[in-house]
Amino acid sequence: MARDHARIYVRIWNDKDFRELSLPAKMLYLQLMSQEKLSYAGVLDLTMKRWAGPHPDLATSEVGAALDELDAARFVVLDQETEELLVRSFIRNDELYKQPNVLAAALRTAFEIESPVLRAALAAELRRLPDEITGPAPAFAADALEAGARTLPADVKAAMSIRGTVRPPATPRRASPPPVDPAPADDASAPTLSSPNPSANPSPNPSAQAQGEGSRERETGEPSLTSGSEKGGTARKNPAAAAAGAGRRGRGRPRKPTSPWQAPAAELVATLGVAAPPQVVARLVAEVVPMLESGIDSRFVAAGLRRWTAKALPLRFFAEFVGEEMRADRIAMSPQQAERDAAMAARFEMIRAAAIAEDDTSPLGRAVRAPHRHLTAGQMQDILDGALRETLAGAA
Repeated sequence: MARDHARIYVRIWNDKDFRELSLPAKMLYLQLMSQEKLSYAGVLDLTMKRWAGPHPDLATSEVGAALDELDAARFVVLDQETEELLVRSFIRNDELYKQPNVLAAALRTAFEIESPVLRAALAAELRRLPDEITGPAPAFAADALEAGARTLPADVKAAMSIRGTVRPPATPRRASPPPVDPAPADDASAPTLSSPNPSANPSPNPSAQAQGEGSRERETGEPSLTSGSEKGGTARKNPAAAAAGAGRRGRGRPRKPTSPWQAPAAELVATLGVAAPPQVVARLVAEVVPMLESGIDSRFVAAGLRRWTAKALPLRFFAEFVGEEMRADRIAMSPQQAERDAAMAARFEMIRAAAIAEDDTSPLGRAVRAPHRHLTAGQMQDILDGALRETLAGAA
């Protein structure tokens, strides 16, 4: 679908790197951002004469010089061999990553890029996206782009269904602030914090916003808050009283028994994991224990652990890798096998639901109503065949 608008933030005119560009380079950047054929991945074919058309006062060579200036400042990435151009920070600055369907389209389009230079630049941009919003798909796609994949890999496609744990914030609307009752002037007990961002800009890190960053990529970092003890707003606790209170709480609350799977989980992590801080190891063990307790085969846990250690992803994605290993045989099914498997599952559930509704105590009813876990199509068929044999034996 052709674009009918472009998102240009007004704060781009306060960006130091953008302001240092020449006038032709500034105009060309805005022109590239508003191209109808700019892909969701931020890629365009090099069409110098077409871009020079709207500028009768500029020669094609001058437009080329402006493009080289944008390339040198890292606003765009060029590959003259493949005749491709990447608006480097387009996905991030246009905030496409906040829209799951649009992000998926951008990732699919990314694998059409021919240039290894553009692929590497886009991979770096994908790794900068907040995975707490996007999930793991951009990071997986970055690895596949650098590896030279020409089509969307299956693991990237599967990762698209995994969303982040944080919903993207809605675009703020301009509105009058609600009236606030003034605080009492003589209230000296309220703690005061040094503001991390006294301006109207709600973000403490404006360089991550859509400003068309250039080569310097300024990172301001997170400002620190002044502690309560420095401001006098927080009372210090008596260490002796705190220790006594902790002792009373410890005596009054029974300790949770250690899981028998704690030692096997720790051994698995120590054997197959990689060197990590003790806090990370402890969290890994805490993730593995309930998996082993629930009956998940340790080989799936081990394979998932190895896959997680090869990715620059937070620990919360570890369970997703284990789940993918458990589903590996189903993912590898042919379409015909998957269709037969789905038909068997539908048939089994129809029989089971009828047996529950009718309180069926026949061999078939007892067989399908018995508790089962993670049945395969073959196991479902074996249960039905066994019930049929029992029925025939009883009738003989």
